Amino acid sequence: MSPLDLAKAEELASQRQLMRRAFGQGRRWYLRAVLLLLVAGFGFARGGQLNVFIGAIMLILAVLSGSLGRTMRNNARAMKAKIKLMEAM
Repeated sequence: MSPLDLAKAEELASQRQLMRRAFGQGRRWYLRAVLLLLVAGFGFARGGQLNVFIGAIMLILAVLSGSLGRTMRNNARAMKAKIKLMEAM
């Protein structure tokens, strides 16, 4: 591994910070998805037209937030791989 100059080391540090932030945001989107699923289940369990409608909307939002969380964590993994490659240079 070659020694890093100051600019490259700062760039890698900022990239690591962005990667950690993306992992955290992905985790929070997963938690939001779980919360939305709980609200949707509660709406479906209570029954009634309005509660079922709210449950359906929450279910759709839960799927979307889970997808966003997965995408953010995949992007963070890709950033982590890039950082390893940059360190190897």
